Amino acid sequence: MSEKSTRIYGFDILRIATVMAILYFHVWQYTFFQDVISLPPEISNYHNLTGWVGDVFKYGGLFIVALSFFLIGLKARSQHKMRFFVLIAGLIGLQVSTADNPMDPTTWDWDVYSYLVLSYILVLALPRKAILRWPFVAASIALLCIPYEQYAPLLNIPEAIQFSGWNLMPWLALPVLFHSAGVLWSQKTPGFFQAMHKWEWPVWVALIALLFVITPDYGPFPAGPGFEGYVFKQKPLMFWKHFIVFAFLMRLSLDPVINSALARIKGMSQFSNLAWNKHLGVSYFMHLALLPMGQHLMEFWGHFPGTFDWLWLFIFISVEIIVRAMFAMRLTVKAKVAQLMR
Repeated sequence: MSEKSTRIYGFDILRIATVMAILYFHVWQYTFFQDVISLPPEISNYHNLTGWVGDVFKYGGLFIVALSFFLIGLKARSQHKMRFFVLIAGLIGLQVSTADNPMDPTTWDWDVYSYLVLSYILVLALPRKAILRWPFVAASIALLCIPYEQYAPLLNIPEAIQFSGWNLMPWLALPVLFHSAGVLWSQKTPGFFQAMHKWEWPVWVALIALLFVITPDYGPFPAGPGFEGYVFKQKPLMFWKHFIVFAFLMRLSLDPVINSALARIKGMSQFSNLAWNKHLGVSYFMHLALLPMGQHLMEFWGHFPGTFDWLWLFIFISVEIIVRAMFAMRLTVKAKVAQLMR
């Protein structure tokens, strides 16, 4: 089956939209480290998008985790057992190199990289049999319905870990849930695509409407240092309110009619081939190297504050160019090495 016939274009759109929202807030957070966008509207439009982007994409990092692990679940499990040892060594290396006391695991900080490596190790270790995956789905949903404050005393979570980002509980349940969903989907639908059933529409609409009605307002979304406490320690209703919509959009993307319609849009193939889509991990890591630009250009923002509105887009484009060049160079070097080996 060709790559074009199995490309899930809706996933590419969701990925890029989420990435751009993440960049939008990272630029503010890493530059000013404030929860509130304080640039006045008469000199900057940066705050204008904040309310909408924050409401829709405040869980952007978790969206990316869900989407990525669903796609991993769609693929057949790798037979390279050595990968487990490499990942475990990498996880320990990350923690030891960043911890205040490397020999004390309770001081290890579960940042996004350690969290992702451990999550990947976990899902690769799980059996792919459907009879076991359904209980994993049920257990993951149950864990994601328990408020975070219940985990802290129950598991005796140290203070340093309790208030760091990407806490393991309940967020290890998220990759397990979506990886299991991907495994089950691949076993039921080998071609990836399946039309929406008539009974699905009222179920999705009812769930989305119910969660939007019963979820209380937990206050404005912080764009700075309060982000981690707001997102990773949030109430389960708030989490499900956003994730039910994201899951619905993922399901729509797997409808062949929707995918075919998206495929006919001019430029969609080029959009799907963006480095941010094909090499998300490398692109995300690369953008972190460009974020300090915001602080180094403080004097420039003082003279031309309106230009700050576009820093996030500049970083997005710059990373795209750099990563494309990196992989093009890699292919060139690979081809030359192959010629020399002949």
